[in-house]
Amino acid sequence: MTGRKNLKENLKMKKAGQDFTQVAENGTPFENESYALATPQQTAVITMDDNKDFVADLTSRETTFCSMVANTPAEKALLFKAMNNPEKRVGDCINMTIEAKDLYCEVVTCTNQQTGQSDECPRIVIIDKDGTGYQAVSLGVYSAIKKIIQVFGAPTWEEPLPLVVKQITKGDRKLLTFDVDFK
Repeated sequence: MTGRKNLKENLKMKKAGQDFTQVAENGTPFENESYALATPQQTAVITMDDNKDFVADLTSRETTFCSMVANTPAEKALLFKAMNNPEKRVGDCINMTIEAKDLYCEVVTCTNQQTGQSDECPRIVIIDKDGTGYQAVSLGVYSAIKKIIQVFGAPTWEEPLPLVVKQITKGDRKLLTFDVDFK
């Protein structure tokens, strides 16, 4: 349980005369200076991040996918750069070919500037044969990558896939997608 539900549950437990110790999601007691393990009859979990699950997000890999295996410090630095600050944007590479080897995908929250509505969107980073990252927050790119994986299998692709970036128009929207061109 999280947020207000926990507070209500704690109050119910207190009214019912049950003893409990409040702990954070990681099991740490909230008693200011004392971090000794408590042996309560019941434990109530409360969150401190307004039910946004920041702690769980840091330790969970359920919202990300990464095909690149980085073993050395240099490989890990390359992967981090591609994940955190890719060099290029897919939208800037229309009609260019990306020699794709690996993928990194995560879920990000996008806010519509006109309506203020927030939606979860896929952020895709394509890592090419030289370790350059190409990022896009695009349902068109996500849809194309899903189909590429269905046809060519999951990365890492030993032979890089030559992905030609395309922009198509559907109604009044422009979408990014790919062609695969082995020539």
